[in-house]
Amino acid sequence: MKSVGILVAMWEEFTPLRKHWKLEWTGPGEFFTGKVAGLRVQVALSGVGPRHARRAVQDLVKLGQPELLVSLGYSGALKEHLQPGDAIHAREIETADRRVFRCGQAGQRLLSVSKLAPSQESKRRLAENHPEACAVDMESAVLAEAAESAGLPWRALRVIIDPLHRNLPIDFNRCVSSKGQTAPARLAREILTHPGQIPALIEFGRWEKQARRQLILKSSQLLEAINS
Repeated sequence: MKSVGILVAMWEEFTPLRKHWKLEWTGPGEFFTGKVAGLRVQVALSGVGPRHARRAVQDLVKLGQPELLVSLGYSGALKEHLQPGDAIHAREIETADRRVFRCGQAGQRLLSVSKLAPSQESKRRLAENHPEACAVDMESAVLAEAAESAGLPWRALRVIIDPLHRNLPIDFNRCVSSKGQTAPARLAREILTHPGQIPALIEFGRWEKQARRQLILKSSQLLEAINS
């Protein structure tokens, strides 16, 4: 049975996948295992950002001994036509310093950066500086680099959660714990100090629902294609 190692950053991204795939915690740390589409699947939940992703993917390669690595999660749009729920299959990943990793599959270019882009201005700057990229995330380049160093093939699938010309309702950079996960107390404080953003938070909830549904669907289809 082919073994696939999957990197997911946030609990918000991983929980629906875990339920749908019926993954069990196996450890060490936040490692989960199951059988999906005839594959042995191991998921490392890393926390957001390159630093957390690098540690998790190194452990995934060492302990899980996968034959292929996959990056899954949400991303921000860098093209006007992309809407919440649209899926980006990366054929290549560009970094902020313009390195490019290629996986040899059909798809689009994904930009991977070190800091969340919460505003339309920050996304627009990224789009202008990296015109070939369709979407932005924070972990996929780390996975691609680790895969190539280990001589492993890789895939990256990202689902749009926020459009190019819309701000995130709050700055989620201020709501992340030292482990790279959403800190409920920090999130609550951010919401309470910006009560005018509650309508935008409700709209963001609708975006997240669309993205969640498509992440489950497209990730499952990707695993089926890997095993076909």
